[in-house]
Amino acid sequence: MKDTFKEMVEEVSKLDTIEDAIALASKREKDARAFYREKASATEDVQLKELYTYLAEEEGKHLGYLETYREKLELPDEEAKAPETQSFTPEFKQTDSRLGAIGVLIAAMRHERKSEYFYSELAKQAGNEPRRKFFEMLAGYERGHYELIDNYLESMTEFRMQT
Repeated sequence: MKDTFKEMVEEVSKLDTIEDAIALASKREKDARAFYREKASATEDVQLKELYTYLAEEEGKHLGYLETYREKLELPDEEAKAPETQSFTPEFKQTDSRLGAIGVLIAAMRHERKSEYFYSELAKQAGNEPRRKFFEMLAGYERGHYELIDNYLESMTEFRMQT
């Protein structure tokens, strides 16, 4: 997995076929699923375990969508649904027992943001409307995961900002 957006754009621009794009996307989804599974098994925090397990299952769904699209060129019947946003008020409280978890969640947010960007880049280079919609749908799922983790971090840190 590439670390910077620039490297990701270069990687996407080098893809020759839809099969190459799906293979790369599948690898990214498998890596993300493994990351979340590992974090779920490593934490004793019940809420974090549920969050990581949910995200691992979501990455597994994305892998299924990619496989179905590769085999049948069909979009799944589901639509991307992002969690609703909240209003924010400034305050901050650190909880020492969760600082390690916060670091993992920040890393997870970065991964979800990069995945959203990755799929958005694939959508730009899709070549036809059904492919563009497929990759935009996946980008929407990743955006929803980002927002889910962001909301979770807000509740953990009690940090809210007016936006």
